[in-house]
Amino acid sequence: PIQFGAPPETIKDAMQLGAEVPRIFVVGKERFNLRFGTNMADFEFPGFYNFFLKGSQTTVVGSAEALEEIRQVMHETLEGPAPDQYFQDDEYSPFCDPAIYAARPDLHKEICFFKEPRNGRRIAVETLFALEPFQERPEEGDKVIPLRHKIACGLEPEALAAAFKFEETKGWVAIVDRGDWYDVLADGEVVASVPDWLASAMPDPPYVLMPTVSVGPPAFEAPEFGITVLGAADGFAKSEATAGFILWMRGRGVLVDPPAHSAHFLRLNGISSRRITHVILTHTHSDHDAGTFQKILIEQRVTVLTTRTIMAAFVRKYALVSGMSPDFLQRLFSFHSVKIGEPVHFQGGSIKFFYSLHILPCIGFRAELAGRSIVYSADTCFNPEVLDQLEERGILSAERKASLCSDCSVQPADLLLHEAGVPPTHTPISALAALPESIRRNVRLIHMSDERAAGSGFAKVRPGLEHTICIDAEPPRHAEAKQILQILQATDLFRSFDVASACDVLACIVPRSYTAGAIICRAGEAGPALLRIVRSGAVQYAGISGATRTLGYCDYFGEGEVMLTDGRHRATATAMTDVEMLEIERGDVQYLLRRRPQLLHRIQQRAQLLDHAPSWAAIGANSVFASFSMSQVTQLQSVMREETVRCGDVVWKKGKEVCDSVLVGDAELAFRELPDASGVSDEDLEPFRAGALLVNVYALEQRLPHEMTLTAVTAGTIFRIASADLFELLDHNPGAFIWMRDALVVC
Repeated sequence: PIQFGAPPETIKDAMQLGAEVPRIFVVGKERFNLRFGTNMADFEFPGFYNFFLKGSQTTVVGSAEALEEIRQVMHETLEGPAPDQYFQDDEYSPFCDPAIYAARPDLHKEICFFKEPRNGRRIAVETLFALEPFQERPEEGDKVIPLRHKIACGLEPEALAAAFKFEETKGWVAIVDRGDWYDVLADGEVVASVPDWLASAMPDPPYVLMPTVSVGPPAFEAPEFGITVLGAADGFAKSEATAGFILWMRGRGVLVDPPAHSAHFLRLNGISSRRITHVILTHTHSDHDAGTFQKILIEQRVTVLTTRTIMAAFVRKYALVSGMSPDFLQRLFSFHSVKIGEPVHFQGGSIKFFYSLHILPCIGFRAELAGRSIVYSADTCFNPEVLDQLEERGILSAERKASLCSDCSVQPADLLLHEAGVPPTHTPISALAALPESIRRNVRLIHMSDERAAGSGFAKVRPGLEHTICIDAEPPRHAEAKQILQILQATDLFRSFDVASACDVLACIVPRSYTAGAIICRAGEAGPALLRIVRSGAVQYAGISGATRTLGYCDYFGEGEVMLTDGRHRATATAMTDVEMLEIERGDVQYLLRRRPQLLHRIQQRAQLLDHAPSWAAIGANSVFASFSMSQVTQLQSVMREETVRCGDVVWKKGKEVCDSVLVGDAELAFRELPDASGVSDEDLEPFRAGALLVNVYALEQRLPHEMTLTAVTAGTIFRIASADLFELLDHNPGAFIWMRDALVVC
């Protein structure tokens, strides 16, 4: 078979279909699906599968430019960082225990061990992959398809094609790049024509291997301490997502190596992204980092916890994969550079990291909360026999070996989550079976197939919210106040409040409960003017404008009633599950905001847009904003300034400084000078209609002048977003930033 495009976990597609994993792949012209943050040229596991399990190469066909970038990505994966790209000596705190520093790894030596030839086969890009570029006319260089091969395939001499011979059939096969599609020829006959867009297409919603809820919104309550497994398999198990989970601490989550499309899975299951604000990246194999990059691109800004060595590798890899510059990529998230052996404080607990023994630099961790503990091995080779050999060869120091044997992946804990992938690069079950009973009884397996787990003598963790593992932990002092403060911090209303102001908010808040099905308020009816913040559960919010949204953790509503004076509710809110709410009366909200005039102005502005149909229509007509969550829409409407324009009005004037962006409502806009420009098509001259966002991020940053005059073709409404407000919005929503970075119009 020949496959076009290669999304993460693609070998499982073939395995589930009962088909042979392809050995020939064609790279599409769009190698990165921006909408879903997905690498569509992820050849790591096809290469591993065909080389290690089938003893054959994987052929990748594409443009010379694409293949060079793929070669660099695979070189990073197979060879690891260059010698000057390891920073492990600087990844230890000057205050760490001297014994921990003495046990630091020589990562370069350890990785070189795993690269040693196996069964006489060298592990390198050129042994795993045959990179075949589409080639042009024979006279244009030495590395071209010989003319006789083209004749054998039935191709015209000038065809842009790749041709090769199948050993099994002795027949010639050619793949021809026709621009917008590809022809596949067998012995000169066209057997398939494939459009290029299919090589980068993703279903909407994306297909996920993780289990989903059955009916309706879940009423999931995050534990004080524990884990929810999203995937428990390795990269070769056909019916389950790769290993990744949520570490819960005091109701907040840290994603650990999230499987592909985890962010979509969590949204589908009603888990707010504001509950999960951090990601731990253990290493940069695609079965561990694909979901991390997607999480970075979807919804709010996240903090990534990893070492400097691993982060540098991640940035190098995904700059190549996405086509974004390293500098731009690093603007999309916050990087917390962890120190080995030094605790990272989170939610009243701590997370302490160690380097495991793996093919690439890789970290595991120990999380502690209220005297309880969870240890995650990450990918590692825990095998005392192998460790003894590595010490004898000078690859491990005595201190490093002792640490790997006693205080890294295997150590006393209430839950020891240990990988058991395919040896020799992973941990054999026999090594875990030999552990002392005091450690062994708390071991749970991850990163392996169900078939290998059966009969191992250990339980394997199960994916799904319903299989969340809870570790009992004493609640903290002032638990309710801390939880409320965290909710306030997650809303755009209160996150800028200082400590004194936050205390004022706490004094005003009244907690209230609603049972599933209860009407919290009804549109058009008189009732108490309250600002309501969802503490837990799900609420259906149906505005007068007709827009219906599902509200969850940290979403709020009621600002219309609080800011306007007619005394009637602006929407119908219904409890979809049992709901816990935080409520603040109108007078208290106005008092709290009075000292913040800019914030007060934003809330008043949003209150006026809540039941304003043109604003919702403009948001819904824009491909980026239409996918926003309610919290993101709230932020957006808070900075949209409505303006009525007449036919002929100037919206932007040529030569004036760029100071805002424009979202088109029910007006129509056009650039005055465009019809006189050369090379302009009829399509280019079409006016901008509802939902079009006219934005030039670079010009806004550099304070450049407008190059053309934008005028209203018809009367109607537009919405301006000031420069400072736009950058604040994009800072909290990196996915939107990516769509706008190089665009002038986002429709």
